[in-house]
Amino acid sequence: MTPDIVHVSSAHPWVDNRVHLREAAAAADAGYRVRLIAVDCALDAPPTAVEVVRIPRRRRLRRMLVSTTQALLLALRSRARLVHLHDPELIWTIPVLRAAGRIVVYDAHEDLPDQIWGKDYLSYRQRAVLSALSHGLLRLAGTADRVVTATEWTGRRFPAARRIAIHNYPLRRAADDTQTGLEARPTVVAHVGVLSHDRGIDVVAAVPGQPDFPPGWRIELVGAIDAATDTTALRDAESSGRLHHGGVVGPMQARDLLLGARIGVIPFRRTPVTDQIFPTKLFEYLAAGLAVIATDTPLLRMLLDGSDCVTFVPPDDPAAIAGAVRRYAEDPGLLLRHGAEARRAAQRFRWHREAARLVAMYDELLPCVRR
Repeated sequence: MTPDIVHVSSAHPWVDNRVHLREAAAAADAGYRVRLIAVDCALDAPPTAVEVVRIPRRRRLRRMLVSTTQALLLALRSRARLVHLHDPELIWTIPVLRAAGRIVVYDAHEDLPDQIWGKDYLSYRQRAVLSALSHGLLRLAGTADRVVTATEWTGRRFPAARRIAIHNYPLRRAADDTQTGLEARPTVVAHVGVLSHDRGIDVVAAVPGQPDFPPGWRIELVGAIDAATDTTALRDAESSGRLHHGGVVGPMQARDLLLGARIGVIPFRRTPVTDQIFPTKLFEYLAAGLAVIATDTPLLRMLLDGSDCVTFVPPDDPAAIAGAVRRYAEDPGLLLRHGAEARRAAQRFRWHREAARLVAMYDELLPCVRR
């Protein structure tokens, strides 16, 4: 099969929520022939109409040298008219693909310069040099036929006429529509997604040791741990028996975990990156009907404006998170009210509307192709 569209990632696993289960699957569901080139892993994903080609997982340097070249060659050999790229390390392939007559879409998942400035393990000089280089990369990315961004904030760095924001809203699942009420679920606080310093790994690890953390409650976490992150605090918290890290799981397994919890937590530190993230975990918490405890940021307040489903807490404050959990534990009415409001708020953040806008972009770039 010669695909119409090939999605390409040299860094993301083939089960990735945005790359495969949202964007590639949306194009396939709309009638396009879609292939995905992405990194092999042992995790499972729900079946889709996307043809998947897996490339080996490699360490960072070999990935940037070998995997990007392999992914480019596979994309060219696919003969797909449109190539949708998902990683900054693939930006250099844009002029190659365009010279080969391909339509190119670049997908900016996060803001690259802000991301670099947030890497505390790099020196100031290193961050300054890498940030300057990243601005040059983004100028090259802006030469793609279209730039898809995860948020409007990320899109500010690209030409207005060629950019479109496609948000990471969750897929609708039957299990979410038939979920058990919060009062019948285990007394669990859940966190799904990447764990790192900026995303509050040390903060959430300290919560079970706070005097206010209620007896009989525990914290369940799943997700990858950033390679540069010190995990000492997390390991110490696990030894208490009141926190458990379940490792990396498939995207639907993560959402199943939420259906067995009462509260979802977003313990972000305040950084230029986290202040502008549309956290996928937030929308999945809402879909699972969880009360939410979240770092108080202007963006999260804007997203949840008019929805009484969240307790905002100061950043870097595990005692405040523990206190919020205790309030929910001691006031079942508040917990149930916030859970019900979360389910109502979830209706505003549905993937099908984003999928329609993405498919409309493909229709514009590939007229008369869709079956």
